[in-house]
Parts: sequence; C-alpha cells; structure tokens
Amino acid sequence: MPDSMSAAIASLDWSSTPLGDRASWPQSLRTTVDIMVASRFAMCACWGPELTLIYNDAYAPILGARHPLALGRPLAQAWPEIWGDIEPLIQQTLAGESVSVEDMHLVMTRHGYEEDTWWSFAYNPLRDDDGEIVGFLDICTDSTAKVLNERRLETESALLRESESRLRALINATSDVVYRVSPDWQEMRQLDGVELLADADDRTVRWIDALVPEEARPMVLAEIERAIATRSAFELEHPIRRADGTTGWTWSRAVPLLDEQGAIVEWFGTASDVTGEHVSRAALAASKEKLELATRAARMGQFDYWPQTGRLEWDDRCRALFGLSPGVPVSYEGAFVAGLHPDDRRSATSAVVAALDPEGSRLFDTEYRTIGIEDGIERHIHAQGIAMFDGELPVRLIGTVQDVTADRRAQATLRETEERLRLAVRATNDAIWDWDLVRDHVQWNDALETAYGHPLATVEPSGAWWIEHIHPDDRARIYASIHAVIDGNGNDWTSEYRFRRADGRHADIKDRGYVIRDAAGVAIRMVGAMLDQTDRKEAERAFQQAQARLEETVEERTRERDQIWRSTPDLLCVATLDGWFRELNPAWQETLGWTEQELTARSFLSLVHAEDIAATRAELARLPRDETIFGFESRYCAKNGNYVWLNWNMVSRGGLIYAVVRDVTQAHEQAQALARAEEQLRQSQKMEAVGQLTGGIAHDFNNMLTGVIGSLELLSRAMASGKTERIGRYIDAATTSAQRAAGLTQRLLAFSRRQSLDVRAVDVNQAISGMEDILRRTLGEEIALDIRLAADAWNATSDANQLESALLNLAINGRDAMPHGGRLAIESGNMLIGEDGNHGFDQLEPGEYVVVRVSDTGTGMSEEVMARAFDPFFTTKPIGQGTGLGLSMIYGFMRQIGGHVQLSSRPGEGSTVSLFLRRHHGRPDDAEARAAPPEPIGRGECVMVVEDDVAVRMLVVDVLEGLGYDVIQAADGREAVAILETVPPLKLLVTDVGLPGVNGRQVAEFAREKLPGLKTLFVTGYAENAAVRSTFLDEGMDMITKPFAIDELSMKACAMIEGVSPRPL
Repeated sequence: MPDSMSAAIASLDWSSTPLGDRASWPQSLRTTVDIMVASRFAMCACWGPELTLIYNDAYAPILGARHPLALGRPLAQAWPEIWGDIEPLIQQTLAGESVSVEDMHLVMTRHGYEEDTWWSFAYNPLRDDDGEIVGFLDICTDSTAKVLNERRLETESALLRESESRLRALINATSDVVYRVSPDWQEMRQLDGVELLADADDRTVRWIDALVPEEARPMVLAEIERAIATRSAFELEHPIRRADGTTGWTWSRAVPLLDEQGAIVEWFGTASDVTGEHVSRAALAASKEKLELATRAARMGQFDYWPQTGRLEWDDRCRALFGLSPGVPVSYEGAFVAGLHPDDRRSATSAVVAALDPEGSRLFDTEYRTIGIEDGIERHIHAQGIAMFDGELPVRLIGTVQDVTADRRAQATLRETEERLRLAVRATNDAIWDWDLVRDHVQWNDALETAYGHPLATVEPSGAWWIEHIHPDDRARIYASIHAVIDGNGNDWTSEYRFRRADGRHADIKDRGYVIRDAAGVAIRMVGAMLDQTDRKEAERAFQQAQARLEETVEERTRERDQIWRSTPDLLCVATLDGWFRELNPAWQETLGWTEQELTARSFLSLVHAEDIAATRAELARLPRDETIFGFESRYCAKNGNYVWLNWNMVSRGGLIYAVVRDVTQAHEQAQALARAEEQLRQSQKMEAVGQLTGGIAHDFNNMLTGVIGSLELLSRAMASGKTERIGRYIDAATTSAQRAAGLTQRLLAFSRRQSLDVRAVDVNQAISGMEDILRRTLGEEIALDIRLAADAWNATSDANQLESALLNLAINGRDAMPHGGRLAIESGNMLIGEDGNHGFDQLEPGEYVVVRVSDTGTGMSEEVMARAFDPFFTTKPIGQGTGLGLSMIYGFMRQIGGHVQLSSRPGEGSTVSLFLRRHHGRPDDAEARAAPPEPIGRGECVMVVEDDVAVRMLVVDVLEGLGYDVIQAADGREAVAILETVPPLKLLVTDVGLPGVNGRQVAEFAREKLPGLKTLFVTGYAENAAVRSTFLDEGMDMITKPFAIDELSMKACAMIEGVSPRPL
C-alpha cells in the first residue's frame, strides 16, 4: 500500500472508475484534490453522478478497515450503513446550499461491528470548470469523545448533587456531631447536631475554650498538632462539656481534605457521645484488673472491641501474640485484621461478625493463625469472648486469646507420624502382624493378601491360624522359639521358616517380633513383620549352582589358557614397569633365542636397539597413567646378534605390565622392499616427467634463445660496421627474449615449488585494483572487465608478486577462451571453513580464508579437460601460444603458501577459478619506494661476492665496485671459507645459494661465526631450502632472485651496507 494518500491517488487506475483517467480530469477537480491532500484536516471530495470518493491522509483512519478500498468508489458503497442519514443533507448541498452539522449521531460499522459515533461536518458544493455543481467537499471532525465526556460530566454532576442531599439527610438523622474546621483548627466552619454540646457564645473562633475542659486541652491540642504535621486523621477520645452542664466523653475523628498540591484545605469530622461507654469502662476497670491477673497466670491475652466506634484495646500479651511490641497503638483493621494469616482472615472476621449478630449466640469462639506484624512469626491462637448489646445494637466484644501453637504443632506432628506409619504399613510388602496375647487375636495388614494371597476377610484372627500355615517341618521349632521369648523375660524374637501361601506354595520367611509387657512384666502383646525372602533364597541357591558351574568353567578355561600360553606364536608376558620380566611364554625363546631364565635375569630394555631406547622409555612412562599402548614397535637383539622388530600392545594393572607382542620383522622387511620398489618407480616417473619437460619447453626456449643470440650477433655486426641506428632495436629484442625466458623459468620454479617466495600479509583488494590498467590492456576492447571487491575483505597470506602473476595468467587464459569478446569478472570475499566437514571443500583445512574468483564467459571446459587442467605442459591452445605451465604454476604457488585452487566449468558456459588464501591477521607492509638507482656512495667498504657462474660473478662485482665498494671474489664455497679464515673486515656478504660443495647458507653461517651479525644478501635461481623466504632467512639477511634487475641489486646492497635493515619478513 502506498505511504500516503497522494501516492495512493497517483497509483490508482482511475480509468476503471466513473471519473476516468486522471489526465482527463477538469482543472477544478485537480485543484480540489491538491488542496484536500495538502490539508491536515480530515476531508473528502465526492465528484460526479455517482459521487466517487476521494479523500486525504487525515480522512483515511475514519474509514477503518475500508481503507484503501474505498478510494475511487461511490460514496453510497463506501458508507452503506449511514447513507440513509446523510443522503438528505447531500441532496441539499447538491442543490447549491452549504450544510453544517454539529454532533450528529451516526451508527457506523467500520471494524466489523457497530459503534455509536458523533460527527461535526460541513458540506460545500463543488463546481466544474463550467460552474455546474457536480459534487461536494466534506470537512469533518470526530466529536465522539467530546459528546461522551459531556454526557459523563452531566451524569457525575447529578450523582454529586444526589450524594450531597443524602449526606445532609444523614447528618440530620444521626446523633453524632458533624463539623468542619479550618486547616489550622482555629475556625469552626460548620457544626451540626449540637444537642450533645454546651452552648458557646462564639463557637466559630473560641470553640476549644468553650467545649473542651481545661485539663483536657493540652491533650486535644497535641493531637491537633500531630494530625496537621503528618496530614493524617485526627483520632482522640477526650472530655467534653455537655449541653446539661455535666462533663461527658466524646470520640472525635476528623480527616484532612487536600488540594492537588497536597496542602490541607480543611478538616471534616464527627464526634460521638461515648460517655456511657466511658463510665462502663471505669466500672469494669476493677474487674479487668482481676481478670488481667488471672489471664496473665494462664498466659492469656485480653481484648476489648467497641464496634460502633471502631476502638480496639489489647493488653501487651495480646499484642505479643500478634507480633507487636508493648504499648504499640492498635486498631481493628491495622492490627487485628492485618495480623491474621491470609488463609484465616475470612473465617476469623466472619466469627467476629457472627458474634455481633443479635440473632446469633453472641459468643465468640474460634481459632486462627497470626503472622507477627513486627517479628513475622506464625502462631496458632484460640480466641474466646462475648458480645454486649444495647438493645439490638452491639456495643462491645470482650474476651481472651491464648497461644496454642505448641499444641497444634504437636498434633500436626502426631498426625503426620501416624499418616506416615499408616502409609508405610500399606505400602510395604512385609506382612505386619499385631498379636493380642490376652485375647489371642492377631491383626494383619494388607500385605498378607497382596504378598501371600490370603484374603483378610477369610483369615481367622488367631495365633493358631498363623502356626497352622507354617511348614510342618518348621512348625514345632517356631512354636517353641516364640514361647521361649513370651514365657521368659525376653522381648526380641527372630527366626526363619516356610509359610504357606494361598496357592499352596511355601514362601521363605524371615520373621521378627517384639513382646510388649505390662507393669508386672506379663506379656500382653507382640508385634512383628514377616519379610518374604523367597527370591533371595532362590537367588542364593541359583548363585551356589552358578558358582559351582563357574568353578568348573574356570578350571576348563585355565587349562585352555595354559594351552594358549604354551602354543601361541605371539609373545605373551608380564613385566614390571621398569622392564623386568615376571612371566614369559615359550614363544619368546622361539623368537629371540634367549631362555626364560636368561630373559628374566635382565631388564628387557637391555635388549632394545640403541636408536629405539628413548622412544621405548617414553612409551613405558605412559603406562602408570592408565594409558593403553597399541602397536608400538621397536627392535630387540636376538641371541644370534640379529635385531628383531617387535610390535607391543600393553596395559598396566596393579603396577605390572601385561603385554601381547608380535614379531613383525618380516613385515618390516617387506615394507622396505616395497619402499625400494616405489622409489625405483618414482625415479622412472621422474625421468619420464623430465622427458616431457624437455620436449614441452624445447620449442619455446629455442625461440627465446634464438631471439637473444640472433639479436646479439646483429648487434655485434652493427657495431663492427659502425651502423648504430639499429643498436637499440637489437638490444630491445634481446632483452625481450631474455625476459620471456626468465618468465618461463619463473613458471617452472613455481610449478616445481622451488621458487623463492616472499610470504607476508597482502591486501588482496589493493593488489587487484593496482592491476586494473594492465588487465584492461591485456584483455583488449572486446572483453569487459568487471571487478567486484568486498569492502570487508581480510588481508591474505601470500607473495604479492606471485599473486599478481597468477591473476594475470588467469586473465590471459580467460581472454584466450573468449575470442569473440565477453566478460571477465574478478571478485574478492571472505570464507570461514568450519570443523564439521560439511563445507564442500575437502582440500581445505578449517580456518579463515580470503577467496579471489576469476570468471569468464568463454568456451568453458569438458570434464576430461578439467581433470587435466593443472597437469604440467597440458594445454588446449595451438602450438606456440601456450606452454601448459600457467595453471600448473598457480597450483604449485597456492600449495606452497598453504592455500588451494578450485576450478569449475561447463562447456559453453565459461569457467571460474577460485583461489583460497589463508587469512593473515597482520597489516600489509607499505610498498617499497621505487627510487632512482643510487649514486656511488661507497667509501671503500669491503664486500665479498661468492658466485660459481663467471658471468654472474663479473656482473655483481662490476655493480658493487661501481657503487664505490672494495670487492673480494670467490668462485665457490670452499674458496670463500678459506678467505674468511683470515677474517677480512667485511660489511656485506653476497653469495649464491646453490653453490657446489659448501652451499651459500653454509658459507653465511661460517662467516657469521667469524663476524657476528654480518649482513648477508643471497642470490638464487632456486634453492631447495629457500622456497619460502621466512623459513630460510635470519635477522640481517635478504634475498634476490635471478634474473634480477641491476637497480634492484644496487638498492639492496646499499641499503644493507648503510645500516638500513631489510624489510621485515
């Protein structure tokens, strides 16, 4: 749905409505709609013969669920339920008259149900461009809330007037005094029901002096001050001057009326005549004192409740039962009701109400629990009292309360104990019996029926029935043992016998009984329990039978074990943890030739081959940690002097080694023979690969050498003849051919994984962006280059130059696959390979990777071509256009840096090569500044150059001498070591890595022993241990790769001699 009515009007297909397409609307309608949409008041326009509805944002909520479907529909369809109410007004408007209505009642069905609403609106005629009335504009306001508020206010006002009338009638009817005083109690503003009070000349000002006796005024004024200070109710019983001149007593209570800010506006209160009650209390004082003494002795509390005034009096004992401190003020709601347990509150207050009912017994007798108001302790209370009446009017409820907590808890504990005993008796499978020895009456629990099948209703309750059901062979013994305890002085009896079940079978019983005696020691009762141990007895019998069978089996198995021990070809033994044999089977002597006595007289570690002794001790050290060792192999000296390979499976128990050992010498010999055969096969395959390599690159390398040699010959002829105009051309041709040869060499080294790599953190996005120009020139105009780089791509672990070379190779392959043009896409992104193995990349270890994808829209590859795509020298290009080393080089490079390459393609659908590079958490180094070749800056510093190739050595020496350095030359490693014996004052050692005999790394190490910290620059075409620079170079070392630029050699040498460290690896 559009965000606003302006958008909704613009998007609606008006051609399907009576108004037609918006483009055909008259200007008057457009203007009306524009004004209406811009307005913040609820408005709608109805136009045309069907009064088609158009409305603005403020009007949309009025429609409820009909919005937005009502837009563009006839008004009668949009509002069918109120059409009958508004149609006359609409016709009046269409006749040319403006109509205004206020608070019109309309019953609407906007949300699926009817609702009463009130509306104020104005209908104004709308004219077309010719001045004809064609519709009307409705400006409306929902006045429902206003109407309902007015009605509510009117109702509340009527109720308030009625309430005031009732209050006035109540005041006139009551015998109490009703009064209103000022906030400071100085001014009496109203005083009704004055028959109680004496006349006063000026009640409005000096009412306290006139109505309150002098001795009571301090008490009254103190209560007034407290009530004002706390803005709480004034409550006080105090003396008052009566109308007949005597002094009476009144119970006065007033509450403050507060304004919105909480300030007291005035006090409203009542005063009751309690003179009679006061006199009664005085008369009861003496009797109460006596009662106090009595209840205190009985640990009872006393209460006195005056229901007509709400006054409640407790003694301190009663307060304590409700968890209150002595002397704390109490009230019916604030102390009695508040202190009752929530579960007993209803019953306790109901008992009070019932006692105060003149129709009832007028007695108060109940129990309830209290929750201490101050101490939180739960108590059980028994309360008793009697209500006093004045005619039918209850005036007092007096009585006592007693703490029965201990009694109730004891009763609860007893009931709980009895219930547990009852449940235990019912739940147990033991037959519990209770024998009344005086009446010879036996009572059984349910287990006699559930466990033994005897229905209790049919069991004769006598001792004779019990004895008769004991097995005849046990009966006399049991009868005698029971009576020995009963007739003697014993109490405890225990015996075992067989008891007949209802089905005739006998159960094995263990019976325990206890004799209860009277004060004279005569046995009067005996109770006990029959434990059915039939299953245990049968299990014991079965166990005894199984034990007998087991002994037979063990004996048989022992014979079998002894036979296996003697006849097995495996070597079995028991030894101590330090290698001394305890037991050996005969196979040891058969295998090693040593007798059992010879073997047990020495530690078997003395027989272990010297090269295996450390590993053997390490394995034995694992055994005390309760580790089991499987398949450990080592060599042991036989008696004939030969060594035998033994495979050990060992476990440690109780400080001893238990081992099963197997002679695997033959398997080792077979494995060595197989390894030799495999090595011969690999050598054969290597020679075949060398043949393929030679044949595969011969054509390209011969072309390149022809270019170099031919250009140099032409250069020589031109210089001899003095024709110098073509010298530059010949030099460029030779340089180009040499660079092509160097590139082929780099590819071969990358393929063989012998090329020196400078592995570090690489910003993949920066590397790709920096290649964009050369990529576009390489691809040509017919191929579009699409580079999409992830903004959050991580840094990768790679060699920046080799990565750029790989990408250029892939771009050239993509270009050649799109001879008629197409699109080449290069993307970067991140990928997390999880541990679960469900990622679909079997060649990748779990971890974080940066992924670079190169995709083309070219011819694609078949499954057969894809299977060989990474094979060296395999190419689908015509002869002379490809060496077949490009993808092989990329594959070798990716494996070298710990990454992976993946190829996907379909014929006719293009190809995608994905490079997976491990994430590097470091930051890329800044690109090395490409400065101009340095001027000679040497000051005669001594440099040694070690190079076996005469031409290369001459080149390096000339460059260094041209920079101002003194150069010592050596043709190989041995010559260099001999020179270094004299310890010349070298500043730099420049050495080839792949020297014959003593290699360059060994020369550098020897030189550093003589000259610690000597800077060393390695020069390599390839070096077996220098494939990855970071694992080959130490501090103060650097490396350049042949063929190298003269400028590169100059800058490296100057930087190292002048004390600038090579960039970190």
